Amino acid sequence: MRPRLPHVLLALLLAACASQPVPPDPVASFPSRTPEREALGPAVAELAAKAEALLRSQDELVWKYWTEGVPADLAKTYVGAEAWLTPESVARVARQRELTSDARERRALEHLHAYLAGEWMAQQLADVSDAIATLEQSLTFKVAGTERPYRNLESILATEKSALRRRQIYEAATPAVEKVSALVLRRGARAAELLPALNLDPAAWTAELREAKPEQLGALADAVLTRTQEAWTGALTRLAQRELQLPLDRIGRQDLPRLVRLPPTEGFKRAEVVSRIRATLGPLELDPATLKTVTLDAGDAPKKNPRGLVLGVVVPTDVRISLKPVGGARDQRSALHEFGHAVHDAFTEERRFELAKLGNRTNAEVFAALFESLTTEPAWLEQAGLSADASRTWIQGVSVQELFLVRRAAGKVLFNIAGAKPGADLRAAYRSTMDRAYALPGSAQDEARLTLDQEATLGAADYLRGWLLGAQLRAALVRKFGTRWWQEPGAGAFLKPLLAPGNGLDADGLARALGDSGVSPDAFVAAIVPRLTGTGPEGQSPAPKQPAPASPPPSPTSTAETPPAAAAAVAPASATVGQMTAPPDAGTAEATGTK
Repeated sequence: MRPRLPHVLLALLLAACASQPVPPDPVASFPSRTPEREALGPAVAELAAKAEALLRSQDELVWKYWTEGVPADLAKTYVGAEAWLTPESVARVARQRELTSDARERRALEHLHAYLAGEWMAQQLADVSDAIATLEQSLTFKVAGTERPYRNLESILATEKSALRRRQIYEAATPAVEKVSALVLRRGARAAELLPALNLDPAAWTAELREAKPEQLGALADAVLTRTQEAWTGALTRLAQRELQLPLDRIGRQDLPRLVRLPPTEGFKRAEVVSRIRATLGPLELDPATLKTVTLDAGDAPKKNPRGLVLGVVVPTDVRISLKPVGGARDQRSALHEFGHAVHDAFTEERRFELAKLGNRTNAEVFAALFESLTTEPAWLEQAGLSADASRTWIQGVSVQELFLVRRAAGKVLFNIAGAKPGADLRAAYRSTMDRAYALPGSAQDEARLTLDQEATLGAADYLRGWLLGAQLRAALVRKFGTRWWQEPGAGAFLKPLLAPGNGLDADGLARALGDSGVSPDAFVAAIVPRLTGTGPEGQSPAPKQPAPASPPPSPTSTAETPPAAAAAVAPASATVGQMTAPPDAGTAEATGTK
């Protein structure tokens, strides 16, 4: 977990070239000097300093809450901020950006602009965001006379063995979905009304936050669905028969949490989870816990939040990692993901606040995905003591879940692009895209979840590109250092120049540093399809059915960073840590979209 802004933190509770990588060329130009730009400079610098101080104070409160259970009232940190978190401040930064020609300086201003705009919108939407948080926390639905908490719907479906019972649970939760949807729609409408006050066009705002044009993201999402359709449909067919004893045409989306849950796996003792990661990263000289600038809390305090957390309080000079290992393969995978975030923050050479802490987080997700992917490397699993059979079972289970999550993200991107077109039929767009993504025809119950998958600024694209680019980075390492790349010290030297720019480099820039033309599905497809179809060394025959209960699929906020605050203004200014809400771009559905 990697919170960036206070309202995102609340959501977390819910849940290559043959040689060294080539860093981006330094920009030779200097900022143009005009009287207007010179006059704006001090005011913009002061805004950046205030934003940095605000985030730092919030991170300190969150750290104490997360690791010790100390109540944290984030709303108090905004006292006085209303004087500078204003449309006028956003306009000053926007104007300074227009007057700036230097690429690095302009990028810093873009990040600051997105932060200020998103935070101002969050304040205006605080009341409805609070209402959503409260409703999601308190909502229940009744099944066979028993009240069940709405917030636990995913895990309830994942552990329910009866197909009939799953359908009943899913349908019983629909009225709760509709109540949440009504508030989400209200918030979305109000957010759209706020954009003109900031002189923001919806399409331009989306491109600013995602650092890519919607049509570019749509093309990428379409390619992912097209190139993985056959493998996904085949895997889903096999799973339905093996796990549910049903043909594909007899299952529905309510069955997906059960089908894509991770299998139980031997090994990975609690005491070894962190030490195994450090033993892996040590030879690469990328173990963040060896740095004086990094705090690692892997203790078992009774009030400590069990979810992993990485806080770049001051990137890169104060990075903090909180883990509470419980053991097991899923816990090992999640801990590797968190360490990937920490590596991204701790090993950047960027010191400027706007380029180190602010900005789009796709590249941070890339490194999280890279290290998380070690749990699908047969050689790494062998090192961890897994048998060949257990390793094969685990790899296939992870591959199914990962492909599901990637396809779901791609579907959401395509749905929201189609839905944003003038005169679009939202229901038709939802049916065509999500039916394709899931490879299952939707029902009226599924369409009731439409609102929860709406993302005005395409936040799912960050996760989509993070997974794809993580696969590109892994492929580059394998090409240069072999299938046991993590055992080669040179791999660390290869990665460090890619980490150095921090958020000063966008996702396509990182891909180009690897020798690729941009973010591409090629490496992801090349790796995952053989695992699912049995055509490669990591696929082979399907694992036998496991009788023991297994882990439900993760929500986007449990194994990956929640979309940035600027992604459309979310957060309740009056909320305290401990309430639960979800940003519009994360939706309120969990990974399988069954809420």
